[in-house]
Amino acid sequence: MGPVSKVTRRTVLAGGVAAMAGLASTRANAAPKRVVWWYEGATAAQQAALDQYLVKPFNASQSEYELVIEFRGSALPDQLLVALAAGSGPDIILTNGPSWTQRFVLAKRLLPLTEFAQKFEWNKRIVPFMLDMGTYDGTIFAIPKTSETQVLFYNRTLFAKNGWAPPTTRAEFEVLADKMLSAKIQPLGAGNAGTRFVNRHYVGASFSCCAGPDNVYKALSGKLPWNEPPFVDSIQLLKEWWDKGYFGGQKYFALSMQQAFALMAAGKSGMAIQGSWAFQWVDETFKKTGQDLDWVPIPRLSPAAPYPVFPLGIGADLAINAATQVPEGAAKVLNALLDHKFIIAMSEAWGGEWDSPLVSPPEPGSGLDRITSLAVKLNFETTKALQTNTYGYAPWTFWPARTDDYMKGGMEEVWLGQITAKQFCEKVNEIFQQDLKDGLVKTLPARA
Repeated sequence: MGPVSKVTRRTVLAGGVAAMAGLASTRANAAPKRVVWWYEGATAAQQAALDQYLVKPFNASQSEYELVIEFRGSALPDQLLVALAAGSGPDIILTNGPSWTQRFVLAKRLLPLTEFAQKFEWNKRIVPFMLDMGTYDGTIFAIPKTSETQVLFYNRTLFAKNGWAPPTTRAEFEVLADKMLSAKIQPLGAGNAGTRFVNRHYVGASFSCCAGPDNVYKALSGKLPWNEPPFVDSIQLLKEWWDKGYFGGQKYFALSMQQAFALMAAGKSGMAIQGSWAFQWVDETFKKTGQDLDWVPIPRLSPAAPYPVFPLGIGADLAINAATQVPEGAAKVLNALLDHKFIIAMSEAWGGEWDSPLVSPPEPGSGLDRITSLAVKLNFETTKALQTNTYGYAPWTFWPARTDDYMKGGMEEVWLGQITAKQFCEKVNEIFQQDLKDGLVKTLPARA
């Protein structure tokens, strides 16, 4: 509660003053209202970081609200579906990105945030392109928690030892990958065990860096079919790399994403087309092996694509439950997540998961360790890509849910020779056109 105005004897009776003092004391001693946020999984260290850099500072900054984070693990998406359908659930909603957010918006389970966006000036702080992804029919329903991109990570120690340079073109990449195979080194650390959705990570990367972001934009806008040559060629390229052994063959199905990343940290694979979320694995991989990590943009895979291209995605959306009793408190928590000090601190403690797409993102500081600097630099470059028109499109953000779901399994069928690249693209186009008719495709901001 704010300070009580000074009251003089001439204007208020002594008894009135006493009553006001008593009321102020009652309010000050009232228990704060709980703001509940259901979060997904997190290690003990990650939970401690959230408590240190968000929960405790937020709760100490005011007395009206108490932030409580409940860690729900991998069951969170299903739990949210059930709870929101019943008109209950947490105050703060964490979704798996725009396609999930859209489901809740259509079901009228989210609180409009436009007034809070104006109050906290989110429209001036969050990159407009990214804020638009949480806007439906002119109303803001969600803000992006994490901007993500995909790059080519590589084992810097291994490269220096062999005199290799990170590739910038398809030709350079394939020459280098063949050298690695000859040296009994797997070119790409890759795996989808327990996470079949990883397959479409490669679809999105190839579409953006082979077909090119302009063609992807046209297709997402309904102006170019997905079965046109640029997209078929992109999928065929992934098939060729699979057949050459770049992905590790059958090992791909036995390794998780983190296990595959660990292969690179041990020098058993040289590179990984991975997302910015991979920084959270460094402590358990590169720091244990003592080898150095680095990244460059994904190589230019055809003349149709510029260089560099950063395939852009939103890893998660933040929204407020329409049934909440503490909308103001929940909005204040969302606002706290946009603070530069919080983002820098969490980038060091939990890299790759707290990269809010800000108009003025925090720049790498001189006091950061090398890995944190790499992570913050990538976040900075992701925002810059929006400003310089060098961004691509991640399927989990820009494709409607049904089309995205098909690509997860369809790419696997291509690799295993069950369907052709052309058949894959025909099916993608068929599902997407129906999604378009059903009004499930978001209108994208025009490319500059």
